[in-house]
Amino acid sequence: MNVLVGPNMAGKTNLIECLRFMTQICLKGLIQTFIDRGGFPEVIWKGSRSEDRISLLLEGEKQTNGDPARFSYEISIVGSPSGYFFIEFERLIAAVAEKEIVLVDLKSGQGHVNRADGTRVTDTTGSPNSSALELKVPGWEGMEFKSYLSAWHFYDLIPQVMKQANAAVLQGFLAETGENLSSWLMTLFTKHPESKERIKQVIADALPELVEFLTPPTQFSTTHLIAREKNLKDVVNIWRMAHGELVFLAFLSLIFAPDELGAPLYCVEEPENHLHPRLLDTLVQVQGQVAKELGPNAAQIIVTTHSPHLVDKVNLEDLIVMERRNGETTWSRPSSRQNLRDMLAREQVGLGELWYSGALGGL
Repeated sequence: MNVLVGPNMAGKTNLIECLRFMTQICLKGLIQTFIDRGGFPEVIWKGSRSEDRISLLLEGEKQTNGDPARFSYEISIVGSPSGYFFIEFERLIAAVAEKEIVLVDLKSGQGHVNRADGTRVTDTTGSPNSSALELKVPGWEGMEFKSYLSAWHFYDLIPQVMKQANAAVLQGFLAETGENLSSWLMTLFTKHPESKERIKQVIADALPELVEFLTPPTQFSTTHLIAREKNLKDVVNIWRMAHGELVFLAFLSLIFAPDELGAPLYCVEEPENHLHPRLLDTLVQVQGQVAKELGPNAAQIIVTTHSPHLVDKVNLEDLIVMERRNGETTWSRPSSRQNLRDMLAREQVGLGELWYSGALGGL
């Protein structure tokens, strides 16, 4: 869990956009990724700089067949105010069992892409505007890294968008704003009854007025969520449900989704929106329980928030404070400050109160 706090315009969403940028390179290609953002000039930092360059370094570790595999990916993109750009260099290094393997080493589109055994996949991507992450080579070890990035999910739920009928077809994931919530829940409820049961158990405790959720197909090959409530004779359709009810259900569906419908990384914007604090507490508790069950296979979560209540429910080690200085975003982990750790250990003050008071910075 990584919880990003800071004032508006501090750069919390921009950090998530950097991760989304990586995912979209894999899914759409670098050229289209820039086009979707208005071109290179709209992506580059707008402060004073000596050159127009975007550099990203991604380092991490993931489980591969039960063993941890480390990776390091770096890309540097140079461009101009006119919108022209090219990849200055791109590298992908994987390390399994302490053995480092250079899978990608390209400069201006020239270089080599290797397999783990050292044989060449290709000598060039063919274009300085194309990333090696756009390659589709069966059996190449870099495809596992590409699949990992491609599977990241991003969420900024909008209840008004969620309140609609969907085509009655199976879904592989919940869309970013939740517009396919009904068909996504239909998938869980029909194909993964164990997920439905776990959701029902939490709902029974958190929202006892709700008796049941259903997603029946209609004669028009659509489906929409309906709810049965205590003391009501008729069902309640999704367009009449409370915003918080839908958001709560959507987050529960992500927490309890089976492995094949899950993601290695979830980026969530302000999950407190539309939720009563007690429901927010429940989500934090349930997510923590599932994370313990999954152990090293649990998803990584990055959350932005303005809620002291949510901050109060997480660990100091999870908190990242973001600030903006002279137009630049900086971030720090307050867990490095021993005085804060001592105060929390003595239970003199809560973490949320510390942040709200400005003791952690980021105001």
